[in-house]
Amino acid sequence: MPNSQLIHRWIGVAIFLLSLGIYTKTMAPTVSFWDCGEFIATAYTLGVPHPPGSPLYVLLGRVFSLVPLAEIADRINFMSALSSALAIWCVYLATAALGRRALGGHALHPFDDRRDIGVVAGAAVAALTLAFSYTQWYNASEAEVYGYSILFTCLGLWLILYWEGTGHGQQNDRWLFTIAYLFGLGGGLHLLCLLTIPSLLILAWFSDRHLQRLILQLIGLGGVGFIAIFALGPGTPSNVVMGIGLLGLLYYLYGQNRRLFYLLLGVVVLFALGYSTYLALYIRSGLNPVIDENDPETWKAFMAFLNREQYGTESMLTTMLNARADRGYQFWDQQMKYFFQQFPFPLLERDLTFRKATMDIPHLVSISLVPYGLGLFGLFWHGWRDWRRFAAVMALFLIMGFGLSLYLNMPDPQPRERHYVFGGMYLAFALWIGLGWTAIIEEVRQKLAGLNGSLIAAIALFGLLLPAGIFARLYHIEDRTGDFVAYDYAHNMLESCEENSILFTNGDNDTFPLWFLQEVEGVRKDVRVVNLSLLNTSWYIKQLRDRQPKVEIHYQDQFIDSVLTDSAEQDLYRRYWPEPQFVAIAGMEFEVRDFAGYKILRIQDEMVLKIIDWNNWKKPIHFALTVPASNRVGVDPYLAAAGMVVTLRPNRNPPVEAQHIENMLHEVFQLRGLRDPAVYKDENTINLLKNYRAIFAQLAGHYEGAKQVEDLLRLAEWGEEHLLLNWHAFYLMAQRLETLEQLAPAAEYMEKAGYLLVKAMATDPAATYENLVTIADIIHDRYREPQRAVDLYREAIRLDPQPPNGHFGLAASLQALGQAAEGLRLVEAYIERYGEEEKMVYARQILRNALGQTP
Repeated sequence: MPNSQLIHRWIGVAIFLLSLGIYTKTMAPTVSFWDCGEFIATAYTLGVPHPPGSPLYVLLGRVFSLVPLAEIADRINFMSALSSALAIWCVYLATAALGRRALGGHALHPFDDRRDIGVVAGAAVAALTLAFSYTQWYNASEAEVYGYSILFTCLGLWLILYWEGTGHGQQNDRWLFTIAYLFGLGGGLHLLCLLTIPSLLILAWFSDRHLQRLILQLIGLGGVGFIAIFALGPGTPSNVVMGIGLLGLLYYLYGQNRRLFYLLLGVVVLFALGYSTYLALYIRSGLNPVIDENDPETWKAFMAFLNREQYGTESMLTTMLNARADRGYQFWDQQMKYFFQQFPFPLLERDLTFRKATMDIPHLVSISLVPYGLGLFGLFWHGWRDWRRFAAVMALFLIMGFGLSLYLNMPDPQPRERHYVFGGMYLAFALWIGLGWTAIIEEVRQKLAGLNGSLIAAIALFGLLLPAGIFARLYHIEDRTGDFVAYDYAHNMLESCEENSILFTNGDNDTFPLWFLQEVEGVRKDVRVVNLSLLNTSWYIKQLRDRQPKVEIHYQDQFIDSVLTDSAEQDLYRRYWPEPQFVAIAGMEFEVRDFAGYKILRIQDEMVLKIIDWNNWKKPIHFALTVPASNRVGVDPYLAAAGMVVTLRPNRNPPVEAQHIENMLHEVFQLRGLRDPAVYKDENTINLLKNYRAIFAQLAGHYEGAKQVEDLLRLAEWGEEHLLLNWHAFYLMAQRLETLEQLAPAAEYMEKAGYLLVKAMATDPAATYENLVTIADIIHDRYREPQRAVDLYREAIRLDPQPPNGHFGLAASLQALGQAAEGLRLVEAYIERYGEEEKMVYARQILRNALGQTP
């Protein structure tokens, strides 16, 4: 194969272009939920996102946002597609290098014979299998940092293999310097890529014996740092110990080995230079950008920002052995569940039951034996043929899997499924999947030596069925085309607010998309979004007070820092709240409970009460529908339903603001893709869409109470056309229509409820056989529509033929339709099969009497 190197390179380019094309085709057209809105907004405005800030992402995002193509969100989403495709290219190159080494060749030079077929085929299978895996594809389609994170991981792995292949010694240390600089930059994106370093050290250890002493010294220095953190705690003292230790090591190397001295010095300096992107956050914060989380414009605030003190001051390293949740939950129901979700394939599948990370309910995962069997085979083959490089890949698998799970020590429950955390683990296994296919093709080549190269290449192409099957299985789930749900959700919430109002939101999903719309799209910037989670922090309270549009807050800086947000006992005591107490503010009286459960008001509780009091009706105040009652400090009796928000009113029990909601639904709301089956809705999206059904139910209840029949029917038709209504909504609508004596449309909606119930049986615990039969009974007995009831009874019998209720109801409906003989045959067939059940014997007697038959 004289053109092996050329073929290898072009296949690598083709894999990159294919991955990039698929990622671009399926990426989100605009903002998505979770952190995406915050990252797009901070990139566009050069703001400061949540700790630790991802400064390089912000800087690169700003560059991409200036490209005059497509929308701003598209430009920044494309960063994830591009970085993820580049990562796949690196996977292809790294797998080929590992495959050649395992076959006894050179990492960078092809064999120029038929062995190259297995190497290239295995590399392609590894790259494309990872490209279309669940998490890799998911991260490639939205504005998040994980695409860049996996790129730096894959690039570091490829560069250390390239360094090994191009030779060692001082002349080639430039590649080690490059890796150090890139990993410094990577720290400014996401720290996960730094977990690749142990694998790189293992490869360096076996490649260059002159580096072994330095590696041992660095391990010793790391042990000193670990002891310092345990003894002194995280922060400045332990960092000083590490700094002194590093200086001592450099001094020692200067006198003993100049190459190692310059190597270590260069690595440290270049890593620090790459990591210096964090200074951009310090500089930008001093200029007060519109999004300035933690306000790190002073050195103290900047260090607290880097140390993530907003999330607690305990060291994760020192607390990881004290489990914050059951280890089985952490290792099995999170890490291993996510691992088994990565490579679905439509062959040799087995279902395995885990549990949700967000709640204690079953989570079924379908696992194919094909990719995991091939990967396991590749693991053993790699260990047998090349145990040194196998050790490096195994370190990557263990550290970025079990080690990371131990370190993160995630509590139970989690706010969402965090599958994206373990990307390095999936990468390592994808390498083994590719090496497994390399081993199989090499075995075919050796056993069937008489085959020509073209036939072996044709056999090797069968390996691409694996990524093709994964692609087919995941395409609908990963395709974000037409997904405007987050954008429209944020738009509808902002437009529900009155002019120049204050909107209290609860968390990421009802805050970050709003920031995107306001700061990037310029939508409703008059609304001041107040995030209740951030309202517990001093910096956020000051920003609400000082930055436009301002919230009226009368607390001064010293009080906010030294009393309100301080954790000293005397400061906590001023928020002591031992029992429910009545408060009177802004002309309202209501009961305030200890919603935190610690006999103390949270900072956010006090601030909500004070903001309402200080505002004193000067600006309208809203709460997002996502804010639970426990975060509304007891003002519920004064809240009026008003679209995607509830509005504070001065009088108790204000009516539903029907006219406002009608205008929102029919004239303002955007609801793109909600009923489009091609737009995939994940669990989080489905839960948030319940708020649309809540608005629908509020207005429907108002119409029922006011006996506005025509309006209720018009609303029902609108809801069917625009919303994803579940069977509960149709059932409730039928009951409302029955109350208004509209039995014909009530029967129609109850029938629809029945069929939707059947579809929901796998996911809704309330969607049961008994409830289906009850719905059919209502249609038959109360709505006098036996024909509609017949089909529902038949559906119930199909689902479970043994219980008598479905058969009994069907027989009754058939009798009502003048088909008593058919009903009797059905009843007699049931008795013959299941015995003389009392209810069915009674039905037989009724039908015989109706037909004039003698027993």
